[in-house]
Amino acid sequence: MKIVILGSGVIGVTSAYILAERGHEVTVIERQSGSGMETSFANGGQLSYCHAEPWANPEVLPKIVKWLGRKDAPLVLHPGFDLAMWLWGLRFLRNCTKARARYHTINTLRLALYSREIMKYLRGKTGVDFAFRDAGILHIFKDDKNFESALLQAKMQQEFGASYKSMTYQECMELEPMLLSANDRIIGGIHFPLDESGDIFAFTRHLAKKCQTIGVVFKYDHAILGIDTVGDEVSGVLAGDGVFTADKYIVALGSYSSVFLNKLGVKTHIYPMKGYSVSIPVNVGKAPQVSITDQSQKLVYSRLGNILRVAGTAEFAKYDTSIDEFRTTSILRHAKNLFPEAGDFANVTKWACLRPSTPGGTPVLGRTKFKNLFLNTGHGTLGWTLAAGSARILADFIDDKPAEIDLTGLTLS
Repeated sequence: MKIVILGSGVIGVTSAYILAERGHEVTVIERQSGSGMETSFANGGQLSYCHAEPWANPEVLPKIVKWLGRKDAPLVLHPGFDLAMWLWGLRFLRNCTKARARYHTINTLRLALYSREIMKYLRGKTGVDFAFRDAGILHIFKDDKNFESALLQAKMQQEFGASYKSMTYQECMELEPMLLSANDRIIGGIHFPLDESGDIFAFTRHLAKKCQTIGVVFKYDHAILGIDTVGDEVSGVLAGDGVFTADKYIVALGSYSSVFLNKLGVKTHIYPMKGYSVSIPVNVGKAPQVSITDQSQKLVYSRLGNILRVAGTAEFAKYDTSIDEFRTTSILRHAKNLFPEAGDFANVTKWACLRPSTPGGTPVLGRTKFKNLFLNTGHGTLGWTLAAGSARILADFIDDKPAEIDLTGLTLS
């Protein structure tokens, strides 16, 4: 079967590999000069299978009020009239209930743990090198209230397969000795042993090369101009200077998915959530080995070879990808407080991206009202985590096979 995939980030490339492995003729269309050049370029590096709690939850509401007006807040809203943003925000607020947060957590966790198994398969099958680490992720806490709340969340998730260990301050220091030099007060932590970390960009680029060896064609420097339809089918994709036709089409365009899908009357409610990262050259022996999540600042830390990647924050600024120096300076300040000797803080690389976010936090997979158009998008901050499982699910949709997990809450329906 001939398949066209729109988008060559980690979602599109992983989908291409699994489909080509099944014998399909796959073409990937990408506006950049290579794979993984946008949201998959420099994220936090965490494969956080057990971090399934959505942004939309009851506890975030008072925090949003507290963060209003603070430029260094974990979440920043740029005021202005954007109807799509305000509608997204209203849907987000609707999902900030205990029942809805639990519902989205369970659905995301089911997909995440499945994705962990498919990622294990891909690592073994392809041998792709991407600074992979399987030491789990340690969430650290600086106040009792947040620690207690997170323990309740972890206990709930354990019912559905996400193991954890509550850790004292001393146990956190034993697991990651570099925390001993922290200037911040740490009261304890939660270690999720099933979690992993790795370089998303290295994975995406190397997997794209593996794709080419099994016949996948990549059309780089091809900006997508439109998706044409006839009746209830897509008839072709206008990109670059040509029209690409196929039996089936997959939209994996991240935050830009809704730009094209809205024109087709396919409503995914995806909106871009801007995030930042800094890459710090490490001081050998001084940088952490275990991936860390600082819950108080909503920042994550991952050792990726000779760099320490620090990423996080959320900002609503439409499709603006420019770097706000105040935001990245704030990230660096927190990184210095936690790991003051970790690396060369004077020579860092800064980056910003747009995360394709749905109000409830779950991705949108599978069929649309057009019988040959499929979705693999809306993964928010968990695109790296959910990529492998989502790709396998999409391949099953393409092949008209039943999915291997329950897809409740993960499709348009």
